[in-house]
Amino acid sequence: MYRGTKNMKKILLSALFLMISTMTYSQIPCPGVAAVTYSGKIYNTVQIGTQCWLKENLDIGSLIPGTVNQSNNGLLEKYCYQDDPANCDVYGGLYTWNEAMKYLPSKNLHGICPSGWHIPTSIEYNTLVAYVKNDANALKAVGQGTGSYAGTNTSGFTGMLAGSRGTGGHYTHRNVYEFLWNSTDYDNVFAFVHVLDYSSGDVISHTNGKEAAFSVRCIKDDQFTDVREAGNEEELSAGYALSQNYPNPFNPVTRIEYNLPYSGMVTIKVFDILGREVKSLIEGNFQAGNHSVNFDGSGLSSGIYYYKMTAGNFTQTRKLILLK
Repeated sequence: MYRGTKNMKKILLSALFLMISTMTYSQIPCPGVAAVTYSGKIYNTVQIGTQCWLKENLDIGSLIPGTVNQSNNGLLEKYCYQDDPANCDVYGGLYTWNEAMKYLPSKNLHGICPSGWHIPTSIEYNTLVAYVKNDANALKAVGQGTGSYAGTNTSGFTGMLAGSRGTGGHYTHRNVYEFLWNSTDYDNVFAFVHVLDYSSGDVISHTNGKEAAFSVRCIKDDQFTDVREAGNEEELSAGYALSQNYPNPFNPVTRIEYNLPYSGMVTIKVFDILGREVKSLIEGNFQAGNHSVNFDGSGLSSGIYYYKMTAGNFTQTRKLILLK
C-alpha cells in the first residue's frame, strides 16, 4: 500500500507539473468583447499579450468555385477548400490579397474585417510571434500538426492548417500549412504572409504572390495595456521582432526587417558559419517602429551566414544563404 501510494503521488505531481508548464498564457477573452457577430457568424476573441485577436479565420462572402478568379466586381467572394462549404465552417474562407483588402489603391488595413478590427500588419504578426517566443505549436489548434510539432494552442490563437487556393485554381496543403495574409505588401505583386507548418515548431514569414488565396485573421484596432506579471523579465522582449531576410537565398543584396516596441540601442551583425563577424549592419539608437536594412554580400563567398539582432533584453539570430 505504501509503495502504491508513493507511486501515485509521483504520478500526480508529474501531471500537475505538466499542467503548470503548459499553462503559459491566459487564454481569456478580450475585456469587454468576448465575441463578435459579423455577417451572421459569431467569432470568439482571445487576448494574447497586449493584442486582442479573433480566434477564428474569417468566413464571409459568397462562395465561388476555385476555377473562377476573384475580381473587383463589387461583391465579396470567398473560396472554400475543394469548393466544399463545410470546409469554410471549419477552416474559414480563402481570399486573394486584393480581395481581402477590398481592391483599394491606398492601404486599407481594415479590409474585410468587421468594424473596429483590421487585417494585421507584419509588425503586429511579428509581435504575436515574439510574445509566444516563436513557438508555432502554441498558435496551432489542438489536432493540427504532427508528432512533436502538434498544436498545443496554449496561446488560444487556435490556428487551423487551412491550406490554400493556388493561382491556377487548384486547392492544396490543407492540414499541412496555414497561410495568414498580412496587410503589409511588398510591392504591386507580392505581400507578406505568416505561415504555420504541420512539421515545424517555428512560425515562417515570407512574401507570396497576391493572387494566391489564403486565410484572413483579424486583430482589434485598439491594443490593450500590457498585462505582463511583474518580475517576469523574459516578457520584456515581447514586441521585438527580427524577420527572415528576403529574398533568401539571395545574390548579392537582401533586405532584413525588424520591429522595435521601444526606442533604444540596436545592433544587427552578420557572422559566418564559424561565428566570425563579417559585417556590422546597424549599431545605434533607433525610434520605436518597423525598420529595414539591406545586406550586400558582394564581397563574400557563397555559403550560409547568420545575422543577429540585439536590442534591450531581446536577442535573435536567423540564417541567410548567399548563393552566387
